Amino acid sequence: MSDLDKLARLADLFTQIRDILIQENENNWIRGINSILNQINYSLENNEKIKDTIKSIGNTYSFMNNGNGSFSDFYIWREDFDERVVENNKFIEIKDKIGSLIANQ
Repeated sequence: MSDLDKLARLADLFTQIRDILIQENENNWIRGINSILNQINYSLENNEKIKDTIKSIGNTYSFMNNGNGSFSDFYIWREDFDERVVENNKFIEIKDKIGSLIANQ
């Protein structure tokens, strides 16, 4: 997969995360995700520094996920346990895909 394809895929995955955060009324972490999406969109629109952008968003995303109370602690709450498990597994799958794309840089 080319770096341009990776960045386009990351744009899709981070958009999915943003949509989940909006749906869950999560306003704290959406700023970081929007910042990442702004970087991605700028790089895609200008076809500029694709590899550097992937590295930069990887750093930003890593900072968001470090430590107690970080984005890594975010989960989706549902009253129904089975529904909660399904929704969180989808969310984790998106995050894992992002991690794989960023790690393979």
